[in-house]
Amino acid sequence: MSQPDGPTSPRALPVLSNRSPRESHDLSLAKRLRAFAEPAQLFSHDSEGTLRCTACAHRCVLQNNREGACGVRFSQDGVLYAPRNYVARQYVRSVEINTVFHVRPGARALTFGMFGCDLRCPYCHNWRVSQALREQDVDDESPLAMTAQALVQSAIDSQCTVICAAYNEPMIAAEWVREVFAEAKSKGLVTAVISDGHTTQEALAHIRPVTDVFRVDLKASEPEQYRALGGRLAPVLEGIALAHAMGFWVEVVTMVVPGFNNELHGLRTLASHIAAISQDIPWHLNAFVPRYKLGDRPRMEMHELASAVGMGYARGLKYVYASNAPGGLTELSHTRCPECATTLVTREDYRTTSNSLKNNGECSRCGYVLAGLFGDGGTVGEALGEGEAP
Repeated sequence: MSQPDGPTSPRALPVLSNRSPRESHDLSLAKRLRAFAEPAQLFSHDSEGTLRCTACAHRCVLQNNREGACGVRFSQDGVLYAPRNYVARQYVRSVEINTVFHVRPGARALTFGMFGCDLRCPYCHNWRVSQALREQDVDDESPLAMTAQALVQSAIDSQCTVICAAYNEPMIAAEWVREVFAEAKSKGLVTAVISDGHTTQEALAHIRPVTDVFRVDLKASEPEQYRALGGRLAPVLEGIALAHAMGFWVEVVTMVVPGFNNELHGLRTLASHIAAISQDIPWHLNAFVPRYKLGDRPRMEMHELASAVGMGYARGLKYVYASNAPGGLTELSHTRCPECATTLVTREDYRTTSNSLKNNGECSRCGYVLAGLFGDGGTVGEALGEGEAP
């Protein structure tokens, strides 16, 4: 892994358009999405009556008939509208595919997503949904009408015990996520949001009553790097700390991208930030895979992440993982007891292959209780086919 003297310039990334969808391409998808919108709950009015959205850290001020930075929340006749009653993607896969390792290992999870995102990452795996409103050549995507009841019933029919909101940025549709998760909780499911963390206290408070897990992508250590992605670092760090304080189970993922955020001093800084919030927060280091605007960059090998994993442990974190890269070292995705170092959960390709945890995450050797939402333990996952990853 490279170790330059200072942070990599964000100019190493191509800059994606920050124009609203109505300015950047054909309106067909945007128009179709407006049929799946209802009055929002996450907004405020200032003393002059200005309408401000509070669903993400942009806190967009919206003039009439204009969209926010996400492209899907919009103002019409003084009313803010938010997405509802559709999905863009829906898959049944192992819960680990969402890079969530300390929640019901091996469980089936129904993961759903929508369109739009408050950030514009040029290496996004799911760009066909997250960036669909910014891309001129995405003309074959459409929303699939869905109700919260039907979505949860689909999860139950597929023998899922977890339901996840992912693929795009779920918090820009926090009202819909809350509706789905309320139905899911009434049926006994574990609920998880897979987020970029570029959020607000209001949005977290809105989903907290029905949400168990807040899994966050912490993308970089420098404000300039976040600006290149269309966001800010501070709200993400604040969001992780706030989510932990509010009682969400929190896991953090950093996709390590060559030439952008792969310098060790930056990764060390991220590990320190996480450990300062809680040493029990799992930190996942995922290897970059060539995709979207960065399809010409080389794929990372697992050995490039190994030193960063050790560095995370050196900063006091109890659970540090590396995944998503060729080159062996699959043991870097296993869960070990922080007390006696016994391997308790083994994984391969985001799938649990063995699990010797006792009920509620207790080490089968020494009795140490690992942090997480492990439930009854003992579950081994199954291969569930391909699909887009968060």
